[in-house]
Amino acid sequence: MYVYFVDMKRVREFIVLLCVCLMMGFVPCRAQQLADVPNVMPKTRILFIFDGSYSMLAVWERHTKMDVAKSILIPFIDSVSKLPNVEIALRIYGNRSPFPPQDCKDSHLEVPFGKNNAPEVLNKILNLKPNGTTPIAYSIEQAAKDFPPDTTCRNIIFLITDGVEACDGDPCAISRELQAKGVILKPFIIGIGNDVDFRKLFDCAGQVFSARSELDFQPILNQAMERALMSTPLQVYLLDAYKKPRETDVPMTFYDNTSGFIHYNFVHSVIKPGEPDVLFLDPLVSYKIKVHTMPPVYADNINLEPGKHTIVKIDAPQGYLVVERPYGFNMANSLPTIVRQKGDMNTLNVQQAGEKVKYITGKYDLEVLTTPRTYFYDVEIKPDEIKTVKIPQPGHVTFNRPQLGIGAIYLDRNTDLEFVTYLSPDSRKSDVFTLQPGKYVVIWRDKFETDTEKSISKSFEITSGGNVYVQITPNK
Repeated sequence: MYVYFVDMKRVREFIVLLCVCLMMGFVPCRAQQLADVPNVMPKTRILFIFDGSYSMLAVWERHTKMDVAKSILIPFIDSVSKLPNVEIALRIYGNRSPFPPQDCKDSHLEVPFGKNNAPEVLNKILNLKPNGTTPIAYSIEQAAKDFPPDTTCRNIIFLITDGVEACDGDPCAISRELQAKGVILKPFIIGIGNDVDFRKLFDCAGQVFSARSELDFQPILNQAMERALMSTPLQVYLLDAYKKPRETDVPMTFYDNTSGFIHYNFVHSVIKPGEPDVLFLDPLVSYKIKVHTMPPVYADNINLEPGKHTIVKIDAPQGYLVVERPYGFNMANSLPTIVRQKGDMNTLNVQQAGEKVKYITGKYDLEVLTTPRTYFYDVEIKPDEIKTVKIPQPGHVTFNRPQLGIGAIYLDRNTDLEFVTYLSPDSRKSDVFTLQPGKYVVIWRDKFETDTEKSISKSFEITSGGNVYVQITPNK
């Protein structure tokens, strides 16, 4: 027999509160959504791992720990099972094998996840008789198999225990491993009784709640469940050069710091100037934020306190770059520019001529895909300014060669020749090339000529807007 001494009115009030949280929670409030951001709270699976070990027969204050746990858990789990978008399951350890001897694998999934399984869960708890030992680490490890494969679900463990690990396992290491793999979120560990310092033992494994007295158990359990299901407000301040949150309209990705998996994608927005939009996020995750400016800026180790408004400030001062198309350039042809951070050969962006693009303030190196390529170094982007880079106007060269031949154009660097482009080996007609201003050399030989010394080398110069005619006549 066990005694019901739970305040059912308080449980009902708590469940109503949770329902409100579920309807409000995990919706990015007014934020523009980039991809796959849920409009309602994602499905939450809660696995209750319950202590069925022999020590649960000990008297707590007026009742045994098992009687107290049953009297609170039965109505509580019954109510939680009725929440929208929540599924429950039950694993019990220490209930099948008597102690002694010690069975460190006495942990079993008694009721798997499924719809309308609450009666079976409650019946298992109602008829539970404490029996064996306390394999906590093994139970958490086995719990990984209890959650059906589904990357869209929030997998949460509620471990309810009165004792310490009795089988030389390491609950902290197992918990961290499962979190790193993205199998579970940080577990909730509810310790009952005043014999153990639960925080000292299990703080490394999860979020610890300690019920020191019988009357503490219900509010502690309510508090833990509220944290598990309530979203938390957060604002991201993208600071300009004056440390004001006025940068916006840029995509952001929120990663799980532990597993590295993506949790949310948003486009940053503001409610009014200097007031970023409010997001409501899962507080059980430690986040890394990547703001997709060019280059990206980051904020690491963002830990949310459930229910507490958090502001994350990220320096993101930006200015604009415009690569101006040269006069007379054929508008039908694209003219891309490779943008790199100063001193870094990795491509940051490929920008089209005439396009206005935002970059984090600083210095950049540009490579314009003209023929030959045009380079600009140490181009400085300043806050809220438009930096315009002008590509020199090209000129044109026409080659007349009556015979088929092999050749190429080179940029004359005085002490070196730099390859620009090949001449077509199968053409007798005049070839026209658009080249940037500079000194050039063309080297050519008749395709069927075997005498190397009969090769032709001619120098020419291209000026902006100019036209050059080069006659290539084989040597006789």
